[in-house]
Amino acid sequence: MRKYKTEQINYNYRKAARFLLYGVQAVFGIAVLTCILNVMFLISAAVVYVNTDSSYIGGERTMDALTLTQSGYTLDGEMEKEFEQKQQWAMLLDENGRVIWSIRKPEELGDKYSNSDIARMSKWYLKGYPVQMRVWDDRIMIVGMQKETMWKYTVEFSMPWMDFAKRTILAFFMINFIWIVALAFVFTKRFTRTKERARIEWIAGISHDIRTPLSVVMGYADALEHSGGLTEEARQQAAVIRHQSVVMRELIADLNLTSQLEYSMQALRKEKVRPAEIIRSVAVAFLNDSVPGELEIDMRIEPDAELLCIKADRQLFVRVFRNLINNSIKHSGKSGAVEIRIAMWEEKGKCLIRLEDNGVGYSEEILHRLRSRKKDSPGENIRGLEIVKKIILAHGGKIRFGNGEEGGGYCLITLRGVKG
Repeated sequence: MRKYKTEQINYNYRKAARFLLYGVQAVFGIAVLTCILNVMFLISAAVVYVNTDSSYIGGERTMDALTLTQSGYTLDGEMEKEFEQKQQWAMLLDENGRVIWSIRKPEELGDKYSNSDIARMSKWYLKGYPVQMRVWDDRIMIVGMQKETMWKYTVEFSMPWMDFAKRTILAFFMINFIWIVALAFVFTKRFTRTKERARIEWIAGISHDIRTPLSVVMGYADALEHSGGLTEEARQQAAVIRHQSVVMRELIADLNLTSQLEYSMQALRKEKVRPAEIIRSVAVAFLNDSVPGELEIDMRIEPDAELLCIKADRQLFVRVFRNLINNSIKHSGKSGAVEIRIAMWEEKGKCLIRLEDNGVGYSEEILHRLRSRKKDSPGENIRGLEIVKKIILAHGGKIRFGNGEEGGGYCLITLRGVKG
């Protein structure tokens, strides 16, 4: 006992250490990849900024190129060409705010500005034109650019650069978010898959361990049931033990198969099989085992579907029809004969099979659970139907449960047909 506890403690420590190491690796990997993405974005932004022509003529250079003559101010010829080339404009204001000189000044701008106009202009914009101001003694030099060519507020960026930044900044954060979420999902899914694999292996191990003592119980119960030295009551009790042992064995087999199908761990031994042949063999077995008058099975298989084949695991498909017929018998909810109608036909290369009965049908709760995609454990009353559903889905087919207009429940199965 002490050895077992020690091993259990060591196992828990190793499990916690593996989980911690896994978490550190996941965080480190996501952080590194996110940093790489951010660096790539910053490099591309820097390249765009460097390749964008954001140079302009300033007020100081304009003042230096301006000469006062008897006829007024004259601008150097080279500077005048540069203004033309860069499509800039300039104007010089006196101490009263009047324009005493200008070059390429837009027509919509006035020739006199008040102190409030100059104060607003100091915010770098004049009627939408980006401007720079330079005080020169009692005069003010204003150099402007065309509209929508410069974004200026405390810092200066060219408009092409701002367009690039606006287009990419949202994408930058979205890519970061999607990248981190995607990686976290991948790592989490991998961890969960490992965890579920361990769960399935644990269920398989428990099923295997229970199978041997259960077989011993069934053997002794069968021997006691047929023993002539026991009273009738004792033999009946032994029969109950044997029957309940069989139920336990079937439940364990169902649990093992359900968990394997749930996480695609069941190895499908696919081969070409004829559904018509499987349906007939299962139906005949049920009719042979039933009391005359308690079960009626009406099979209607279209001639073109007789030789139709599907790629399937034969044993699992036998299980499908056994579970469906058995469910109709157990949950018919009616006195008298259980009537089961099985129809099979071909439609556009697909095999369609419909099984319906004359029972009370499915309740809304059961239909909701059968149609649900959640991986919750099914209730005992629909365990067989849940296995049917998982087998069909594992074979790439479709299945639908419902209630008929005239009462009773039905199951419609659609499978991909292949040439025989």
